[in-house]
Amino acid sequence: MELITQDVRKMIKFLKIITTILIISPKILMSADMSGYLLNKAIEEFNNKNYESAYKSLTNIAPTGNPVANYLLGQMYLKGLGIEPNYKIAYDKILYSSQKLFKHDKSLAIESQITLSNMYANGIGTDIDESKAYMWSFIAYKTSENIHLTYLESLQSSISAEDIKNIEEKGLRLLKNIIKD
Repeated sequence: MELITQDVRKMIKFLKIITTILIISPKILMSADMSGYLLNKAIEEFNNKNYESAYKSLTNIAPTGNPVANYLLGQMYLKGLGIEPNYKIAYDKILYSSQKLFKHDKSLAIESQITLSNMYANGIGTDIDESKAYMWSFIAYKTSENIHLTYLESLQSSISAEDIKNIEEKGLRLLKNIIKD
């Protein structure tokens, strides 16, 4: 005769799962909260021009894929804020944040996209590429159409009308992917 029924076994298994979730979830929540705290502290240090402290925090946060941390690090490498300028690293960080910031901070996303456009236009950390410079400026313009229109128009002067059409189509596809992610 079986002392423990099938229903009791299912109940015990269910209780084990619930117990495991209850034990793990506070650690996950605390970890997420700590990450947010560290990012806020790093932003505060960055804004107060305490770049050494900001750099330490941001280099710990950025590998998790946080686009704000990557953008701020990109700015530090681009402008040499508390560290030696490294345009290649700046380019990589700003390219990443240009694609990922939209859902986190729209104004920083636009700033990142315009910075990236300028990097392409002037060959900073990458090769000069007028098409990509225009495309990223166009993406920023479409994100907030009143911002950077003059800059976008200045880039148009060196690109053919046909290329502009193709670049804008490519930019719209990329923008849709950025918004979707």
